[in-house]
Amino acid sequence: MNYLNQTILEGNWQQLTNSLNSISNMEFRRTESYIRATILPTLPNDTFWDVLFHLIEYRHQAFLSGICAIEHLVSDDSLDLSCTGARELAQLLHDKHPEAVNKVINIALPLLKTEEQVDALLNTFAPNDENAHIAALLKVESPLTYYKLFTTLCHMPEGKQLALRCTQFIMKHGNDMAFNMAAIMKAYFGLEELHARFSLHIEPYELSQLDSGSDAFYHLLTGRRPKL
Repeated sequence: MNYLNQTILEGNWQQLTNSLNSISNMEFRRTESYIRATILPTLPNDTFWDVLFHLIEYRHQAFLSGICAIEHLVSDDSLDLSCTGARELAQLLHDKHPEAVNKVINIALPLLKTEEQVDALLNTFAPNDENAHIAALLKVESPLTYYKLFTTLCHMPEGKQLALRCTQFIMKHGNDMAFNMAAIMKAYFGLEELHARFSLHIEPYELSQLDSGSDAFYHLLTGRRPKL
């Protein structure tokens, strides 16, 4: 497999295409797994997105899951979706494989660690589409995605109606964090239509603190009180 490393690092995409075209289906599956598990997780940000663009351009169904390899970029805080390769990949998917856009977002979103990373992912692959952002955020149950869902709804004209539907969906998870999120949403958006009682009681001063940043939100979500 050394030739693959060399070909990819040199950016010789025609040679890579020729090599992939010349191997059997069994060899292709082995090669695909090797690239995804061994090569992609070692690449710096710009090279990673450039390589992933060309792999997905070659055969998107085989290499789309390579997006999982961003985990090393997330961990060392070097993930940068403003680079040319990431933007070209987003454009490629929108133009030729629009059904794959949500798949990329759904694979990548649970791996992200910061608000900035989430914003960059959503704005790169689903620009100016807050409904798509909400749909993606609802699929991941974490303090980070709940906070981004909350702030997204706060900036939408139809936020209250959407908040009610989102809260009803979240409550189906049936765990403490989901019910705390539902309590926050009910209190903040005034969802009187939501006939449910929650163990988390939120004081008026705590609601006002939710507009000041993520700390107060995370404290309430985890059942702690916001810092005064």
